Amino acid sequence: MIYLLIALSISFVLFVINRVTINLNRSRKSEGEYGGFRDWVKNPEMKNEYAEFMESQQAAKKSLRVPENISDRDIEKLVNRLFIEDDHDFNYDKLQLIGKKAVPFLMKALQNQRVAKRFNPNGFKFGSDTPLQRICSLLIPHDANRAVKILTRFIDHEDNYVRKYAALEISEHGTGACIPTILKALDDEDDYVRSHTMIGIRNGIREGTNSKEFLTGIFPGLIKLLNRKDRSVGGEAPRLLLDIDTDKAVPILLSSNYFTIENSQLHYIIMALNEAEYQIPRVQLLPLMNQLKHNVDKYPHDYEYAEALHAYAFNPDQSAEQYLRNDLNSPHKKVQEAAARAIGILEGITEPFNVILETKKESGFEGLTKQQKFYYAVFMYDAEVRNGGHAQYFVNSTGNNWKTAYAGLKAIGASSRVTILRNALSLFGKAGPSEDNDLRHEQLADFSQKQEDILDKLNDEYYDCQENTEMLLALFAIAHKRHFIADD
Repeated sequence: MIYLLIALSISFVLFVINRVTINLNRSRKSEGEYGGFRDWVKNPEMKNEYAEFMESQQAAKKSLRVPENISDRDIEKLVNRLFIEDDHDFNYDKLQLIGKKAVPFLMKALQNQRVAKRFNPNGFKFGSDTPLQRICSLLIPHDANRAVKILTRFIDHEDNYVRKYAALEISEHGTGACIPTILKALDDEDDYVRSHTMIGIRNGIREGTNSKEFLTGIFPGLIKLLNRKDRSVGGEAPRLLLDIDTDKAVPILLSSNYFTIENSQLHYIIMALNEAEYQIPRVQLLPLMNQLKHNVDKYPHDYEYAEALHAYAFNPDQSAEQYLRNDLNSPHKKVQEAAARAIGILEGITEPFNVILETKKESGFEGLTKQQKFYYAVFMYDAEVRNGGHAQYFVNSTGNNWKTAYAGLKAIGASSRVTILRNALSLFGKAGPSEDNDLRHEQLADFSQKQEDILDKLNDEYYDCQENTEMLLALFAIAHKRHFIADD
């Protein structure tokens, strides 16, 4: 999960950078001609352009002032400009400063027939997809109930982007009156509408903006998703059920309807129970594990079995440790990783990376112990290379720690990956890459085509390498467990 989040965040940052650089260079190149990550690597000056652009944007926003006696006519003009895609004049930010006085004009704008028309119907628009999103995000802090009532009429909109946004906001501010609307959204034909509905419910639970009546009323709609094949939901339904009413949810999750190898969502059910620190009874867990183990070569049974190993570690018997150690030799990488992590759970190591992040947040990278530095540097190196290759690793600030990553790979026993990284480092010359991000970026930008081709081949070698980095990191944490157990 952490690898996925890092990959998504890296991709999102690169997307934002690309969109900003397109705007910066629109006079020189059209959007279609302007490149992406490669241009970022080969042109270090783009980083400065990006930093200057963002700094100027922030400075402009901080300097914004709105007259206390601003006229109704001027407020209406600002609201009307929310229908224009590019908000170069910071109309949205000005309306935030105006506050409640803008509410009548925002309400009026919601009657505009263009309010739900997407700015970019063929793709993603950074920020807001529609004027509807801008208007409602300004309205909700002042009158959430009215905004939700208006959004209800968009739950049947033909555009799934509009339905998705409406469901997100309604479910975050749900009342008893919203129950039929959200039950409909949870049954929407579009995966992402259902997914965003649950994101909204999650946000509402966290912020305390959902009523108890609402959460009780949507409970049946979430149950229906426990065995529905879905490309986007990512296991949120069982988590929400447990959060809404644990005592009611557990028997449902463990019932034969859902706690079965026949359920394609089984992985998420076991994961949710593990996250809730619920000990699944071994009388149910062990027979299921036996079934899954015989089908582990078929997706998604490898993921299901892996999560079941974690569950076994949370509720072990005398045979658990040896059982898990045997699975370290499984031919399936997912099983190896899960077995190593499960052994860590037996040792009290539940979230080693989070322990590091908490320490790093308080004391910085230098505040970590040597073992924590090794774990962190290897983890980030592996995540970056898997997401975008060695060029991404070296161009980003995580590459500042390449010496620690190199030593860390040695420490965990990843000898093949040590060789790959050493060969990548040699492309920078005898001294290796600079530990300064900007200087290293310039070195990378000066690579010849031959050097780039070699780096691409090293990427392929890395992806083909059979060394299980996640398993090795977990075993390393076990060997040095005092560095990876959270303080009580």
